Parts: sequence; C-alpha cells; structure tokens
Amino acid sequence: MIKIEDLKFLKSIQMAQNHLGAHRNYLLDVLKPAIKRGNWDEFEQLDIGFTVTGESLGKIGDNEAWRRLHSFFEPHSTETETLDFTLNGYVIERNLENQLKALSLTMMWTSEHNYSFLSIYKTITNLKKCIPPLLEEDLNSFEYVDFNRLERWITTESTEIDFEREGIYSALNKLTIEARGLPFNTKLKQRVSAKGFGLVLKEAKPHPVIPQRLYYQGLKKSGALIDYLYPLRDELGKLPNYLATYFDKIYQEYAVYLLSNNATMLSGKVVWYLDGRNDSAKAKNSAFKAAFLALSSPSKEQVYELLIQHKPEIRNECHERFHPDFSVSIGDRVISGFNRAQNLFKTFNGGCLWGLIARSGMRSDEVFHLHTIKGCTTETISKQVINVLHADLSKTTEGIQSKQDEFVTTELGKKAYELLQVLHDPLRKLHSDSLLFFHKTEGDFGPIKKSPLCKHYQEWFYNALEGQLALTKADIADLKVSDPNRSFHLGENYDFSGHQLRRSFAYYLIGYELLSFPQLKQQFSHVSLAMARHYARNASKFQKLRKKKQNLCHCIEEERIAQQAQVYLNIYHKLANKERVAGGKGKEFAKRRLALDENSLFKDKVDNDMLSLTYWKRLVREGQRHIHAVAPGVYCTSTECSLRTQVNLLECVDCPNDYIVDAVFAEAKRKEAEINMLYDIEHDELNPQTATESYIKITAAERIMANLGVDYEPVVLPKEVQDLLIPYIGAPA
Repeated sequence: MIKIEDLKFLKSIQMAQNHLGAHRNYLLDVLKPAIKRGNWDEFEQLDIGFTVTGESLGKIGDNEAWRRLHSFFEPHSTETETLDFTLNGYVIERNLENQLKALSLTMMWTSEHNYSFLSIYKTITNLKKCIPPLLEEDLNSFEYVDFNRLERWITTESTEIDFEREGIYSALNKLTIEARGLPFNTKLKQRVSAKGFGLVLKEAKPHPVIPQRLYYQGLKKSGALIDYLYPLRDELGKLPNYLATYFDKIYQEYAVYLLSNNATMLSGKVVWYLDGRNDSAKAKNSAFKAAFLALSSPSKEQVYELLIQHKPEIRNECHERFHPDFSVSIGDRVISGFNRAQNLFKTFNGGCLWGLIARSGMRSDEVFHLHTIKGCTTETISKQVINVLHADLSKTTEGIQSKQDEFVTTELGKKAYELLQVLHDPLRKLHSDSLLFFHKTEGDFGPIKKSPLCKHYQEWFYNALEGQLALTKADIADLKVSDPNRSFHLGENYDFSGHQLRRSFAYYLIGYELLSFPQLKQQFSHVSLAMARHYARNASKFQKLRKKKQNLCHCIEEERIAQQAQVYLNIYHKLANKERVAGGKGKEFAKRRLALDENSLFKDKVDNDMLSLTYWKRLVREGQRHIHAVAPGVYCTSTECSLRTQVNLLECVDCPNDYIVDAVFAEAKRKEAEINMLYDIEHDELNPQTATESYIKITAAERIMANLGVDYEPVVLPKEVQDLLIPYIGAPA
C-alpha cells in the first residue's frame, strides 16, 4: 500500500476508503475484485479512491484525475511526479493502459508491500518503455513480457530501453511481486536483474568536487556577504516587504489616478498607461478596461478591487509615478523598481543559501524543508557553542519516536539561516497556511519549488566568481585527484551544480581530517557508512600532503597532534591527582594503581615523564597512541571505533578503550531518555523497543555517574516500562 511521511494523514486516508454506501471497505469489497476481473468497462467507471472528506479522487478512466494524485498524497512535495498514462502525449492502447492502471492501484491500495508515490511513478514510467516493442510484435498485454523476449530485445538492441540501468528491472519486478492481484498472468515467475542477462549496470555519474581555488573563493565571498548583511538585519527586512507590497501600492495610487481629472482627456478618452506587449498582458488589460468602463459611479475601493482581480500590467516607466515609496535603502545600497529589488533579493538569498549548504553539507531537499520556527538552535556543551540546523522532515516509521533531521553548522551558517529567515518571513506571512520556509518573489508570493530555489545559489556562484571559472592546471590537478576517471579541459568554465557542495563538504573535511567517517555519516543522515565513504571517495589521497611542511595540511596535522596530546595529558593529570576516571581504561588504571608502585604509573620504560605534553606529542606523532572524542567527556583510544557521534553509552561504560572524565553527557542522556519514556507513556506510544532503549540509556548513564562518584537520584522505572522489559537473572556486571 502507499506510504507517505505524514502518518496521521495516511491513517485518515485509509479510513476514508471504508464505510462507503453498502460496502464496509471499498478497497477490498469493490476495487480489488474489479482489478482481478479485468472488465475494463466496469473498471474505468470505478473511483480511484476517496479524499478524507469522502469526495472521489476521480474515475479510473479519467487520465486527468490521475495527473492530480501526487498533490493529494504529498501536498508539500518539492517535486511533482505526474502519473501520465499516455505515451509522449499519444493515447496508449486500451488494454495496456488499463493494465498499468491496475498495477498502480494494486501498489497504491491493496498490496501487502509499502510503496512511495515516487516508486509508483517510476514503475509506470519504466514499464511504458515496453509498450512500443510489444505493439511492434502485435502484442497488447504485459503477460507476454517474459525472460526470452527480454533477452531477445537486449541481444538485438531493437528497443530504446536501457537495460544497463536499474530502473527497468525494478519496474518489471513489480509485475512479479504483485502478480496475484493483477488481471493478467505474468510470465516473469522470478525477479530479473542485469546480471541474469550477463549485463553490468552503469554507475551513476558522480558529482565532481569543486576545485580548491573556486571552493575557497566561494566560501570567502559567501562569508563576506553574510558578514555584510548580518548587522543590517533590520534594514534587510524592508526588501521582501518592498516586493510584497510593490504592486499593491501602485494599484492603490493608480485607482486614485483613474478617478482624477488627469486620467481623462478633453475628448473623454482615458489615458491608461497600461503595457500590452504580449497576448497575456493584452487580455488582462482589456478585461480590466471593460470592467472599469462598466462602472457608473466608481469609488476608489471598487476600482482597486478590479485592479486586484484583473491584474493589468502598468508600464514600467510609470511605476515611479504611482508608487509612493519607489526606493528602498539597505546599507549603502539604494534600490528602485521591482525587477532590481527582485534581483537583489535573489542575490542575497542565493549567497546565504550557498554559505549555509557549504557549511552544513545539507541536501537541497533538506534545505528546502528548513524548519520555519526552530530551524537553528544553539547548545553549549563544555563551554563550546554548537549550532544545529533542523530540517522539518519526518523520516519515521510507526513505533519509533519521530525526530527532526539535525545538521551541525558554524557560526556563519547560523547567521546565514537568520538572514534567510529575515528574507522569507514577510513573504510567508502572506500565506498563513504555508508550512514551507522559502517563498517566491513574484505572483502571489507562494511557496517556491525546489528547482527554482536551487537556481538562486547556482546563479549566485556563477555571478560571484564571474571571470574566475576557467579551469587552470591546478584546478584540473585537484579534479583528477577526486575523480581520476573523468576528463577536464584547460580553460573551460567549471560547471557547478548544487549537489557538488555536499560532495565537496565531505571530500575536503575528510581529506583534511577535520571530520571522521562516522561523523560524516551522522551529518549526512546516511543509512550506511559505505554511502558516507562514497561521498568522500579519494579524499585519502590528501594524506601525502600532510608530510609536506608549510602548507595547510601540515598545519592541521600538527594541531591534531597537539590536541590529542593535550587530551591525554589532561586525563593523566586527573589520574595523578587521584580523581576518578570511568570507562574501561579508567578502571584498568585503578587496578594497576593497586598492584604497582605509584610513581611507576607515570613514567615509561625510558624514564620519560608522562605528565608532560612533549611526551604525548611524540607518541601521537609516531602513531603509538590515538584518542578521539566520542562525546563531551567521553574519549576512545581505538582507531576502529565506529561510534563517534552515534554514542551508545552502554558500550562505553566498560569498553577497554574508553576514558570517561565527567558525567555531563551521561546525565544529559539520562534526562533525555527519562523525558522520552514519560512522553511515550502519556501519549500511549510506549512499546518494547522504546522501553528497552530508555532503560539501557538510563542504566548506562547511572553506572557512569556511580563510577565517577557523582551523587544522583536514581530514576524509578514506571510499571508500564518494567512490564515490557525481559527479566534477566544472572551474575551481576
């Protein structure tokens, strides 16, 4: 059945298909049997489904109704996937068309499997590619698509189907998966793949990184723009307000003008000042003129309402005459006219967007869904300020607590968000029902689609680096390191797309060892570590640069060594002062303290002082020691550690590689788990999984606090939680 991100909306849609007329369940009692029968006269007259208010989504035979389905299921989608049951605008043979619709309805309503709307769209789009070769063989049913026919199409290369792409196999396999519910017998009894035909799938063309020279210039220029605009936030708000009220103010003054003596010549002819350079403008102007002249004794309000209704186009050169506040000042800039103000808005918006994405690695879809109210929050952990961006995405499943996607950013990234908020908040207020962050600067100033928004920061990059985009030898050398299989030509302009910011973010931060792969996985919201590594592929080639002195890599390497050495030194000072240190390493040292001489614990075999920074720098530089922060106050000495940002406190408590020097993080996790646990109980969302997660976090945190000698009041697990836990009787830990 179809799956959508808004679970409450999905449940209301499912319920809407029940109790219709004499049928208790429309999908199972009416639609599913009709699909199986394959009586197209009956089938085409049935309803696709029903809205939450019981209204029909349209008849199955109405292709226009199918085209509107995406906006119903996913009204806030960034892209529109239209279910099109034509072939390049031409009518599809009836049997094939209805078989496609039967498969779509099965996936949408009656399948045991869950499908996104995008999956349904891709399935239909790819299966339509099989229609021309079938018709050429005088066949009009998908039941004739079998392994032998596919193999013949491949070997003869008689079709335009690309069998080296995964899409066609995924679509064909839906015929096999949903075979029981379809009105025809599919000959594909097993799933097909490229390997089965002796083919290898083509790799998707990767996004190249941005050459260091251009990436640095982009970072510098976007940073300069953000720093320039940030003190002008109050003035900046005048720009979207100017755009939002521009034509309204002109229409108000134009209404006054039309009622004045200045608008009428001695002959009685009206001087309109309207622009009719295209057919659309001429039609609007004519409609307004006719409506105005039909008024006997018009008032200003009546004329203004007609202007709002018909939206005639007033000549650009006359705007200053009718606009009472034609100029707007922002810092040292004075802007006059809608087009100039709009271009300036796009420049500011594009520069801030480029700066935000470059400093967070967010996808365009995640940026598009920035939270309108709490899109950026600030936390202070161990006196370090952490800025976190929040995308209002709900990538959740039932039974698991929903959580917004979070992306750490810099101070400049935070400022960029605040500037974007200033730019778009006045436009959002024109649409009180809008849940999207970004809005258009034209028309009704409604929410903007993702593609036009991406063009803002793409165009900003091209304009900001105009004259610098021609690839140099150094640029090509950089690009060849990151993508050795691609060819680049000296002097050609660099082709920039938004996703290259994400690729560059991963590549350079991993290459310069400013980020680890597990941290990158967390930042990018990747399911697997392999995907994070794919984004940063070839970044390891930066390692050779670290051996060269007098460059950025060498400086970063020295700072990394110094910081690791300082962490080791701080831990050993605590141990020397007989302060408690938890974790497996801390417990091991406590045992050694009892067994060995106190002084020998802080001297190595060659009598080097382990309480000096020089000692630890030498060991880290020679690769004999390693340490990284897993969380505030939690350090791991293993190079194989896979936790980093996804911290499981239970693994850290007794991990033989860990030092835990304070309980701040543990206490915070304990409180978070307790709050989530009580929330689940109150909202009847508690299940064995969430109960166990809360128990593990609370227990692990309290063990750490006990090991460090921190006083605390134990959390008492409610009976609802205890009843869901599996009792364990065994030796104490």
